[in-house]
Formats: sequence, C-alpha cells, structure tokens
Amino acid sequence: MSRSHGWICSALSLCMLCLGCGAQSPVHSAPASATPVATAPSGQATGGWHLTVYYTPVESYHQPPLKPISDCAGRPLGEHSLDFLDRVQTEGFGRVGTPIQGARYVGWDFDRRCWFLAKTPVGVSDRPLRAWVSMAAAVTFHAGTGVRVLSCGSDVDATVCARVKAAAWIVEDHCGACTDARHLDLYIGEEDRPDFEDTSPSYFDAQGAVVALLGS
Repeated sequence: MSRSHGWICSALSLCMLCLGCGAQSPVHSAPASATPVATAPSGQATGGWHLTVYYTPVESYHQPPLKPISDCAGRPLGEHSLDFLDRVQTEGFGRVGTPIQGARYVGWDFDRRCWFLAKTPVGVSDRPLRAWVSMAAAVTFHAGTGVRVLSCGSDVDATVCARVKAAAWIVEDHCGACTDARHLDLYIGEEDRPDFEDTSPSYFDAQGAVVALLGS
C-alpha cells in the first residue's frame, strides 16, 4: 500500500544498520493533526478497522529497464530495475540482486529524496522489521503495542486471514499513510514472486476488521 516514510537520523545503532551516508530509520510520519486513537480496555475487541500490508521488494523479481542511482552523498550504487526502484520508493526498503559494499538492501530517504544502503529493513528506534510480526500504525500508537486481529474484514483469502489472526502483531513502525487512527499496516516480509501485488493473496486491503489492542 502507498505510504510515506519520514526519516530521522539518530543514535550510533542506526549507523550499524544503514551503511549509506544519511541512512536514517523509517518512521511512517503521520500528519501533526492526527487525533489519538479511541482505545478500548486492553484486550477488548473493537470493529471498524482498516487493514493493509506492506512488504520488501526483491530485485530479482523485477525486469529492465535499469536506472543508475547514487546514495545521499552522491556515491554511485549501480544500476537497478526501474520497476524495483519504484516499489522501494513506496515500501521503504528493497533487497538488491547483488550486495553493494556488503549491504543486501537499499532504502529510500523520503525526506531527503535519496538512496542509502542498509543491512536490513528497520522500523522505529531502528528495530529490524519482522515478517508477520511488525505492524505500522499512526504515531498515536506507542511502539511495542500488541495487536490481535480477530476478524480480517472484507475480501481476504481464508488461508491468509488465518495466518493474520494467528500472528502476534506488535507496533514497530509508524505509517504516514495511516491518517485514520484505525488503519493498521501489516509487514509481511519479502515478496516471493513476480507481480507480487497482483498475484499474491497475502497482498490485500481490507475494511471492517475486528481488532484487540493488548497494550505494550
């Protein structure tokens, strides 16, 4: 799903994760006017949630044409599939076909509009994103908040929904596209096929989900 990441350079730990000049941790910035989410008591189910997913593009599933890119200091990072780069500019990180200076991932700095190298995709406070665990939410949510999905809402494959409901989700990222406080964006890991968004049942956009917030 379309999202916008703001990037905040902080702490030496980030330099260990992101190898390019200006590498910064992803914070899916929400507008300053975002209103706090109306929370029910911990563990109580509430309906009317919007669920989307985000993922890490994998360059080997994307075709030419190629485009040269440079990092935030202007150092060249090679040529890469334009389609792959377009996806990374939406999702935040992507796994390159051949490691660059030992790094397997490139990231997109949404504030500075430039590329950087990374060891792994990360969320708030430089936490590595975990497939089927990490969740992005509006900044009104505290990082570390646990979430259980009790009903997936509309138009979700039954097998995928069962996996969503079985997962112990944790808010570990912030989502700028989540202007609605009841919008949750689930991280499902790396894409596993060409045309992932069109062919994978794991890629969905569902309304009317039922969710329980478990606190942090």
